[in-house]
Amino acid sequence: MKHRNKALALLAPLSLALSIVIPTAQAADEETIKEIIKEKYVDELDEDTLKQDVSTILDGLDPYSTYFTKEEFQSFNDSLNQNMVGIGVSLSKEKDSIILQKVFPETPASEAELSAGDVLISVDGTLVADKSVSETIELLKGVTSSTFDVTVKPPEGQQKTVSVTRRNIQLPSITSERLGGNIGYLQLHTFAEDTGKELQQAATKYEDVEHWIIDMQNNPGGYVSTAREVVGAFPNVPTALVAEYRDSTITYAAQKQDKQLTEPISLLINENSASASEIVAGALQDYDAATLYGETTYGKGLLQELMVLPDESALKLTTARFFTPQHNPIQNKGITPDIQTEEPLTKAHLDALNEQYSYKTFEEDTVSASKTFEINVSMATSKEAILDSIHLFELGHKEVDFTLTSSDKDTFLLNPTKNLQTGKDYMLMIHPGWKSNDGIASEKGIMQPVDVEA
Repeated sequence: MKHRNKALALLAPLSLALSIVIPTAQAADEETIKEIIKEKYVDELDEDTLKQDVSTILDGLDPYSTYFTKEEFQSFNDSLNQNMVGIGVSLSKEKDSIILQKVFPETPASEAELSAGDVLISVDGTLVADKSVSETIELLKGVTSSTFDVTVKPPEGQQKTVSVTRRNIQLPSITSERLGGNIGYLQLHTFAEDTGKELQQAATKYEDVEHWIIDMQNNPGGYVSTAREVVGAFPNVPTALVAEYRDSTITYAAQKQDKQLTEPISLLINENSASASEIVAGALQDYDAATLYGETTYGKGLLQELMVLPDESALKLTTARFFTPQHNPIQNKGITPDIQTEEPLTKAHLDALNEQYSYKTFEEDTVSASKTFEINVSMATSKEAILDSIHLFELGHKEVDFTLTSSDKDTFLLNPTKNLQTGKDYMLMIHPGWKSNDGIASEKGIMQPVDVEA
């Protein structure tokens, strides 16, 4: 196996993913940049091409090779490392709506009392229902201290418009939580410098989970070194990628991490998962280390190196094509999921529950948003004895708060503290182990799928 001591970068569509810097003593003049292109570009270029000016040469190479001014390069690096001017939200596309998937604490969005689950209607008067996630993100970005209106429709309540002021914020590259049924959820927003460390911290925080769902939907990529660290968190995945340079082929090993994700893995991908995301998805699929859910990924299998010049401008140049460990192509093909679905999180969560718990599962029950659930048990018991065994949660989300009252010795009424969300799927679980009034422990658990009517 060959090893190369160089910095690598993967640049995804819309230049959202960024690269590691390669210092160089070259001056930022045309002839020097042409010489770098001549020596390092993935394909050999003819002399007629190299006689053109640098801008024309770069325009004719590929979508990812480009030149950055000092200011553009700074913005490029800030974006990769989640340092940006904005309001502090992550978005998802569900059917014909843009949803606030997460509102980060201590940001303009949280201070304006926006909440996860809100449907985003408009940004400064521009309707977003027909926009993509990336297009909507661009609308939310802007100049520090600029104020604009955001209109949202909460899951409950009336549509509202709030005024939000953009500011410089530092967001994490990974967010994590415990989903219902003790399923760990990790969302990788980008592959930044600290993503490997953040992954280790999240894995330690939730080390008692039974299953991991790792979400790389809409992740545009980032550092190859970070992708190798992420792959290194999975046991029995020794290789991250294979890169073909003009004059050599190099196999890059996964960088083994201290904390290993030994539980079953579900990996979520979509058409906007690109570059470093495809490295991780391809490696896990090649080694049967995860089940992939969602849609075929973007298909960016070109690798860039980024060279910084003395005036702090930079040249970003494609120097290799990369493949999965088993040498499956990625460029213009992407990674095809094992299970194609338009609702990968919901499907993966349900499958994880069915895999983890051999409970009796009833047929799905369609209910109203204000449903009160009647629970009948086989042995007389008290509310105090059974309360901790009962769990209600939306698939893909955390547990729902509820109150439990006793109707009689073997019947209880469960009332969610807030109405359930219309059109969503829930799960009501009762774990075994609760004791009857006679001290007999229950031996069987149940799962009741619930669909909330629109």
